[in-house]
Amino acid sequence: MAETAAPAVPDAAGGAAWDGLDVLVAHSRMAPRLLPVIEGEPGIRLRMAEEAGTDDADVLIGFQFPPGSLAKLDRLRWLHLTGTGVDHLGAAGLRPGVLVTNSAAVPVTAVAEYAVSGLLLLLKELPEVVRDPAAAWYRSGAQLLTGSTVAVAGAGRIGRAVLRRLTALGAHTVAVTRRGDVPVAEAERTVPAARLVREAPGIDHLVGCLPGTPQTRGLVGREVLAALPEHATVTNVGRAETVDNEALHTMLREGRLRGAFVDVHEREPLPPDDPVRSVPRLIVSPHRAFAFPGEPAEVARTFLANLHDLRSGRPPRDLVPWPAERKPE
Repeated sequence: MAETAAPAVPDAAGGAAWDGLDVLVAHSRMAPRLLPVIEGEPGIRLRMAEEAGTDDADVLIGFQFPPGSLAKLDRLRWLHLTGTGVDHLGAAGLRPGVLVTNSAAVPVTAVAEYAVSGLLLLLKELPEVVRDPAAAWYRSGAQLLTGSTVAVAGAGRIGRAVLRRLTALGAHTVAVTRRGDVPVAEAERTVPAARLVREAPGIDHLVGCLPGTPQTRGLVGREVLAALPEHATVTNVGRAETVDNEALHTMLREGRLRGAFVDVHEREPLPPDDPVRSVPRLIVSPHRAFAFPGEPAEVARTFLANLHDLRSGRPPRDLVPWPAERKPE
């Protein structure tokens, strides 16, 4: 998915304007491996907080922010996200004029590999093998990925990385973008989102890599899911709200789809007793596609690269329009 053109950088005077910064890290999971990479950087004072909103700072590094948690940070000039999505920042109370950057490039390889792994789990019936290896001898309903047609909804960095891997494994690939008028080099065909229902009967597998925006909400809707063939699978590593999950669960219960692999959920963390966990043919993944051992250090290096851009008077390389809606291609 493509983003709108970047706005002018607030307060991008370079040099001393970005020295003497009070930097607060509000990410307890990542902090132990993120802080050591940043600590030696001159011109900053680095602190850690258990959660955002408990203390003000010039710069905040974090991931998800509860509603209203950023509203009282009067000194905040720059928010660096350890993840990608900005769809929650309005509810969190982030005011206009704050510089926003993200770490969108960091998890691309990890998420792409995870998406393809999820698809292969469904095709090769590996969960059944794990559950009952004694019953799996000499018989299988496994399908080939090679020669199948896989549509990838969303052709941003992650979507294109997924397409490259699918091509290497011998699949025929279709990129789904907003307009479909600019061919995606990594796909055999590019189609507009409005044509997805018509394309669905010829799609063997659908992979969602969509960001959460008003334009993408429900893009993989009931009509699209109903038009997929019964042997089809759905994999989602984008945002949960881009798929009509209620319709997906109904079709899985009725045996109208082979299966689904979902790493993103409308409620997170998903409660242990959530009914979603009992949907047949659904593999529930605990939102971990992005994770790999070097992730915190890469996020730290991404933050430093953006800081060096600002100190040189350049727009930061990972600038995210704020406030602005990202629009799919």
